[in-house]
Amino acid sequence: MRSGINSYKLSFFVLAIFVSQSTFANKNIEIINTNIKVDFRSMHIWRGIAASYVPTIEPTFEVSKNNSKTGIWMAQSIDGNYTELDLYFTYNYSDFSFTLYDYYCPPSIQASNEIANYNQNNTNHTIELNLAFSGNEKIPFNVLIATMIYGDDLNSETNKNNYSTYIQVGYSAKIENSSVDLFVGISPFKSYYGETAGVVNAGLTTTKNLSLSKTKAIPVQASLITNPMKRSLFLNFGFTL
Repeated sequence: MRSGINSYKLSFFVLAIFVSQSTFANKNIEIINTNIKVDFRSMHIWRGIAASYVPTIEPTFEVSKNNSKTGIWMAQSIDGNYTELDLYFTYNYSDFSFTLYDYYCPPSIQASNEIANYNQNNTNHTIELNLAFSGNEKIPFNVLIATMIYGDDLNSETNKNNYSTYIQVGYSAKIENSSVDLFVGISPFKSYYGETAGVVNAGLTTTKNLSLSKTKAIPVQASLITNPMKRSLFLNFGFTL
């Protein structure tokens, strides 16, 4: 983590592994799966915290093969006050997934040239480990446990990691042609998310495919989100191309 350049080389090295495995596995050429999409949101809310109060454009590029995937996610607000670039690697096993995130959030797009700075005292990167359970027929709930392990998550008094942790429980259901996701997220102790333990993110998201033609449809969503700890309430809209 001392070198941001090495971290990003590692990410592209992972991509190279996917390609090489696909090309040289046995004598049959296997095609890796790639996915490119662009999300448009009326504002950007992350775990009950507003990163942007104006519309954002959020593209994703992802490569997957077998039980693993790696990708790049970006976001930019239309006013230029919010910029983010994240790398992630996920491994899936049965109903569980393990993800390593590198969140990079510079204070402005002009400061994005500091992407290679991983100095613990002034980096704008945050490294996080996630464990997720997607649910099944016996247990119809999904669970996320996420802990920040390095970077821009320091205690101002001790200059040591807060190890900010977020725990979310969700439930998904189908209602006619729409899907509804209910969620409650808590912070178990004082950290990045709040000054005390408590609920920091709760609400629901409903998604429906809007047909543009007989063969083309786009998912449109609306979310009602509240952060009781910060006494915030948000209504967010978006769609995906």
